[in-house]
Amino acid sequence: MTERPKSGGELFIVDNSDADWKVLQYLREWADISHRFDIATGFFEIGALLGLDGEWQKLDKIRILLGEEVSRRTKEALLAGVKAAQAVLNASIEKEKETNDFLQGVPAIVEGLKRRQIECKIYTKEKFHAKAYITHAKQAVVGASALVGSSNFTMPGLTRNVELNVQIRREVALLQAWYERHWNDAEDITEDIFRVVERQVKEYAPFEVYAKAMQQFYRGHEMTDDEWERAGAQNNGSRMYPVLDK
Repeated sequence: MTERPKSGGELFIVDNSDADWKVLQYLREWADISHRFDIATGFFEIGALLGLDGEWQKLDKIRILLGEEVSRRTKEALLAGVKAAQAVLNASIEKEKETNDFLQGVPAIVEGLKRRQIECKIYTKEKFHAKAYITHAKQAVVGASALVGSSNFTMPGLTRNVELNVQIRREVALLQAWYERHWNDAEDITEDIFRVVERQVKEYAPFEVYAKAMQQFYRGHEMTDDEWERAGAQNNGSRMYPVLDK
């Protein structure tokens, strides 16, 4: 196995540059021995959770603290911030469809949000661009650890971008206190995220699919009553219209 990047004493760096050792793999291994993740990120995409599919389900709780690019102090601005977060998430789901036609793994995320195994908040009081992954081990002898650096909770941030993340094993309590302070000051958007993801995996009756297809097919032009009557059956017009009572 490729040697995992370490340098000097207890310094442990994860930067995605190694083919076999990326932030995603780091989190997958910690999920196997942890009961909770506390994540701070500037952006959140569905692919990050899908990359942890089969592992995140082992956790009792995942808390995702999202940031915004600008400070949003008013209620109207807060709603705009929530919509922006929803738009990013929705775009990431649409992108996922390009390689995952049936969105495998997404129903489990929907269920996790519904049961609040996954919770999401957005911090809008100030510009929030922090990235941290605090992992809480099941065994007290292992304790908590944190990966702090530049990786957003997105697939590029976890696997492709050249990032700089350093593991912290000491003084994690100080970092946890920082997280709790910002978590408590943030707005809960778990339900908003749930609605965005849930509608992507909603099952539709065959008639609903057919009706939507017909609506899109005839979207360009809908025949008026007169056109429908004049066209006649030979021109895809109505066979019944001529015999209906005026």
